[in-house]
Amino acid sequence: MGKITEIFVLKMKDEKKAAKVRKEAKEDFLSLEGVETWKTYTTTDKSKPQLFAEVYTFPDYDTAKAVTPEFAKRPKTQAFLAEVEEIVVGQYFTEID
Repeated sequence: MGKITEIFVLKMKDEKKAAKVRKEAKEDFLSLEGVETWKTYTTTDKSKPQLFAEVYTFPDYDTAKAVTPEFAKRPKTQAFLAEVEEIVVGQYFTEID
């Protein structure tokens, strides 16, 4: 199994506050060995609730399993998690041929 992409689709309590704490959480989480990227996407359909996709990449499954639990333990990422109203989806993905 190759690269692992972890995707969380989230509904936030307050998008502006979440943006501020996301920035600090992102810097902190990316400082951990094994976290390759953290990208954020948002929905564009104004007729539906705004959702965010937080997408993290890791070099392999073992690294992802080792590093992911650290997210909930770190103060800066805990502050980000406090802004999450609902986790719609959260799971590891890998590319298929």
